[in-house]
Amino acid sequence: MERAELGVDGNCGFALVGDDLQSGEAEFVEIALPTSDSKSPTRYQKSEWVRAAKRAATAAYKALKSRLGRDISYYLGPSHPDHC
Repeated sequence: MERAELGVDGNCGFALVGDDLQSGEAEFVEIALPTSDSKSPTRYQKSEWVRAAKRAATAAYKALKSRLGRDISYYLGPSHPDHC
């Protein structure tokens, strides 16, 4: 079974199947934050951003599964907020 990497790149959560963004299959979903928080330099430390980033990565995973039309598992990549 294929595995998708879930993570964050800039202002988007993503799901990626493959070695990299150029050769793999990927979906991106924008991290939804109030406008005032989206440019704050401390946004990455705020719990609202962390929750929004997790939601965006999960939405990207669901969209990728749907587009590919097959079941894929996932793992949390190094850019995911919950990566150990």
